Amino acid sequence: MADPRFRPATVLLFDPEPSMRQSIRSALLNIGFGAVIAAGDEADFVRKLEEESFDLVLAETASSKADTQHIIRDLRHSKVGQDPFVNVVLSIWNTGPEVVRDVINAGADDLILRPMSRAQIFARLRHLVNARKPFIVTADYIGPDRRASISKPSTAPTLIVPNSLRAKVEDMPELAATPEAIRLALNAVNERKIAIYSEQVMRLSSAVILLSEMSGSTSERKEVVTVMRTRNLALMEAVKGSRYEHILSLCEALDGLLIRLFVEKGPLSSKDQELVTQLPYAIHRGCQELHGSAGLVFDIRDVAARLRETGAALPPASQRRGSQSRSLTVA
Repeated sequence: MADPRFRPATVLLFDPEPSMRQSIRSALLNIGFGAVIAAGDEADFVRKLEEESFDLVLAETASSKADTQHIIRDLRHSKVGQDPFVNVVLSIWNTGPEVVRDVINAGADDLILRPMSRAQIFARLRHLVNARKPFIVTADYIGPDRRASISKPSTAPTLIVPNSLRAKVEDMPELAATPEAIRLALNAVNERKIAIYSEQVMRLSSAVILLSEMSGSTSERKEVVTVMRTRNLALMEAVKGSRYEHILSLCEALDGLLIRLFVEKGPLSSKDQELVTQLPYAIHRGCQELHGSAGLVFDIRDVAARLRETGAALPPASQRRGSQSRSLTVA
């Protein structure tokens, strides 16, 4: 029996097999969704993500004809699509551990083993509406905290992000994925990144110093310098347009230093050792306030409630995707 609560919600369905695509689309309409937009190839899938906003993405992946987990990873990192926090369910034929790990690391909310029945889809969607996992941010992952199911439990602070599916199905406007709510959540995500990258850069600097004092460790030092530069470049990208943009010049100076250190073959000079210590420390100090708040839970529902109580208006949405201009601070 159809659930009328799903009628306001829209689905983007991707499946390369026409017969399966039509069958799943019919099942979703029978469940009660008001609109199910289907795509049969990856280019069309990405184009629809760019052109429209959806409440649910249901896609096949990890097969010979579909490899969409990289698209979902880009979606979570705000490289494609309009809502990086949209509910995502991926279906797979292959349940090998490596495949499952790769799909989960893309940022999917749930996995369904194919072939799948309407009853199975409905059960997963009801669970997703009622008990969606909060998001976490790590150095290389943004998405629901599903990774604890295949590794050790996560200790990363969680984020309750906009959830347009639950907002519509359960009439919870405080979870609506408005442009303003998405921007606020993206700001929280970006500040988590800044905290993580600046901490890693400082820790890696200690490893560079240690290796510089060990004979025959030039190759190992180059590997650490490479990782350190990768994290510093990610930090530079994260601070652009944020309230921590003042550390960008320090990051740029560190990048120049790391480029030079990569080609150094002998022991580092005392001046270089001092620079590789002081620059990361100055960067870390430059966003010290953030390190104190990055461990706090972010909940878009609290943000909405506070704005309602104060009568304040949400800041205008940025015109540039991923822009992290200074916004409401969530305690």
